[in-house]
Amino acid sequence: MFDIVKNIFNKIGSFFAHLFEKDVFIKISSIIAAVVIWFGVSISEYPTIPKVIYNVPIEIDFDGTYAEANGYQAMEQSDETVTVYIEGERGQIGNIEADELVATASAEDVMYAMEYKLPLSVKCTTGKSFEVTKIEPSIITVNFDKIISKDIQLVPKLSGIKAAEGYIMGDPDDIIIVPDTVNITGPAEMVNNITNAAASVEASTSLTETTDFRTTSIQLMNGDTTIMNENEQISLDKSEFTVHVPIYKKGNVSLNVQITNAPESFDVESFKQKLEFSVSELEVAILDDVPRDSLDIGTIDMREVDIGSEFTFSTDDFLPEGYQDLNEVGTVTVKCPSEGLVRRSIHFNNSSIQLVNAPSQYEFNIITSGVTATFIGPEESMEQLTNIDVIAQIDLLNSLTAEEGYEGSHKPPITFLIPNYDDIWCIGSDGVLSPRATIEAKLKENQ
Repeated sequence: MFDIVKNIFNKIGSFFAHLFEKDVFIKISSIIAAVVIWFGVSISEYPTIPKVIYNVPIEIDFDGTYAEANGYQAMEQSDETVTVYIEGERGQIGNIEADELVATASAEDVMYAMEYKLPLSVKCTTGKSFEVTKIEPSIITVNFDKIISKDIQLVPKLSGIKAAEGYIMGDPDDIIIVPDTVNITGPAEMVNNITNAAASVEASTSLTETTDFRTTSIQLMNGDTTIMNENEQISLDKSEFTVHVPIYKKGNVSLNVQITNAPESFDVESFKQKLEFSVSELEVAILDDVPRDSLDIGTIDMREVDIGSEFTFSTDDFLPEGYQDLNEVGTVTVKCPSEGLVRRSIHFNNSSIQLVNAPSQYEFNIITSGVTATFIGPEESMEQLTNIDVIAQIDLLNSLTAEEGYEGSHKPPITFLIPNYDDIWCIGSDGVLSPRATIEAKLKENQ
C-alpha cells in the first residue's frame, strides 16, 4: 500500500516538474497566483498589524507657556529621539516612516530654571491613524534655563607673537581689537559667569612692524580664567575680529634745552655745557619709525635763572606723539651752575635808558626816574662790571603797536645789552622778569 501511494506522488511530482520545464509562463503565473492568494488571506485574516518605528525626533512644545513668555529654553535633554510602538490598519501604517511622526514634550509646567521630567506623546504629521502602544523612553529629562544677552569688552590674548630684537610690542592697552565688543547670548547662569572675553591669536612670528591679525577664536573668561572656548549653548553676534598689534622701534636719544632771553653777547653754548641733567639721555621707542638722535625737552628763560636754579620738565610734555619712555623717568631735572657765580644789582637812572626804533612823528619821554636790575656772572667778571658796560634800552618798535595808539602812557620792558661780556646775564626780581619804565608819547607839533 505504501509503495502504491509513493508511486502516485512521484508521478504527480514528475508531471509538474515536466510541466514547468516546458512552459515558463505557467511557472510565473503560478507564483503570482500564490502571492495574490497569500495577500488576500492575510488581509482578511489579519486587518490590524503592529509596527515599531525607530529614531522618532523629540520636540519641546513652548506654545503659549510661561516658559515661552519668559525666555526659557531647553538647554540639555536626556534623549533626542525615541522608539515608538504602534498598531493600526495595514493600509494606514504599513509604509509609515519616522519622519512622519513627532514625539512631543510639553513645557506647560516649566516655571523655573531647573531640571524637569516630561512625559512624551506621539502624533502623526501626515494624518494617518493608529494606536500608540508604547514609547521608549516615555519620559525624558530636560534642563531649562532663561536665555539672556549682554555685551562683553574684548581683550587681546596673543600666543607665540613677539617683537624682533631692537623692537618692542605695545602694551596690552595699545592693542586695538575691531570690533572691540561682542554680544553673547545663552543660558543666564553661563552668561552671568562670563566677565570678559579674549580675542585669541596664535602665530609663531617675530614682528618688526605693526601688524593686523584676523581671528575667529574668542575665549570666554571669568577674570583671567578661561571658562569656555566654544559652547553650543552660547552664541556670539560676530564671528571675525581684527587684532591690531603695534610694534615700536627702540633707540637712545640725547636731551637738550633751548635758551631764551639771554643778552646778545651771551655765550649760550658755553652755558649749556655747564647744565646738569638728571638724565642725559632716554631709551625710547617709537611706533613704526626710527627714533631721532636728540630731543629738546623745553626752554629755559635766562631771566629766571638764578644761582643754582633747577628746572623740571615732564616727559609727557616733551616726548613727541607715539614715543614711549622706556626708562619711565617721568621727569627730567636741569640744574644750573652754582659754583663761582655772584649776584650784583646796578641802578640805572632815566637818562641812561635809551629809546630805540621810535616812530619819527612822535615824541617819547621817560617818566620813571630809574630802575634797578640784578645781574649774575662769574666773580671775576662781576668785579669789573660797571654801568658803562651795560646798555639799558627800550625797543619801542617791538614794545608798542600802532593798533593800540602811540599817544599816551606806556610801560614797556627794559632790555640790557652787555657787549663786552659773554658770561653775564640779567634776572628778574620781585616776580617781574623784566624791569619796566613808564613813558609818555605825544604827536609832534608839526605833524
